[in-house]
Amino acid sequence: MLPPGLRCFLAVAQAGSMREAAQRLRLAQSAISRRIQQLEEDLGVQLLERGARGVALTPAGEILLHHGREATQLTERLRADLDALRGVRRGHVVLRLVESFAACGLADALASFRSAYPAVTLDIAVVGSGAILAGLQERTCHLGIAFNPPADPEVEVLASAAEPLAVMLAPHHKLAGATTLTLADLVGMPLVAPSHLGSSRALFDTACRAARVPIRPVLETNSAHVAAGFVADGKGVAVMVPRVLALQVEQGRVKAIPLTDPLLNGSRIALLARRGRRLPAAAEALSASLARVLEQAA
Repeated sequence: MLPPGLRCFLAVAQAGSMREAAQRLRLAQSAISRRIQQLEEDLGVQLLERGARGVALTPAGEILLHHGREATQLTERLRADLDALRGVRRGHVVLRLVESFAACGLADALASFRSAYPAVTLDIAVVGSGAILAGLQERTCHLGIAFNPPADPEVEVLASAAEPLAVMLAPHHKLAGATTLTLADLVGMPLVAPSHLGSSRALFDTACRAARVPIRPVLETNSAHVAAGFVADGKGVAVMVPRVLALQVEQGRVKAIPLTDPLLNGSRIALLARRGRRLPAAAEALSASLARVLEQAA
């Protein structure tokens, strides 16, 4: 229901290039360029600065981007309300989440949601907590699930659950019999830590400094498969959210030992939305499913 020129402009603004926007919209670049040029003529302003490395928004383009996102949300809500009036359950929901919940929790939430809303399409991607907050602020996603999100006046916490970090090790490891461990117990051991891309790594580094423990990981990774292989083979231990390796724990390949360091056992995972944004009905329904899973883990 958005005018074609505005739709093309928003796609280019989000993608940062005509070429990628053309791929997303399945249109020729020339068609997108013509529609945006017509939009600029209609509005009497230049919206994009075009260069060899892509496009950049002009001040007028920034203003249109803000109002265009609001128009997109209103269009989504209108369609959802009209569908609800007709008894139709459909729509499109964009969710961004951290890997830990994607590994354990998401499947349960989607199972109940999909049975009630089979016609709803979903766009789900695993990204870092910082990117999740940015997506909510910029209205490029409806919902986010982030690890230890900082307080933000533009973002609302809909539900949350404890998400402590733990020591992950092989069942035959010499520390496997411990009921709890501290960072000091891991000094000198080959250790896997989350990559610097994730917020859990920042928390880990802060906890090491607070405990004055000189731990230098031999492996940094954002891959659960890499970490699981390293730990399960007995090559070392990992400090991460147990949810990431939930499948390996269930299979008995990996064991989780709680850490007593205060900074590491007080972290949380949270379901987020932009404050004040009225979500489409489908997004509200998915939010309810996600919240139930988090509340069960609380």
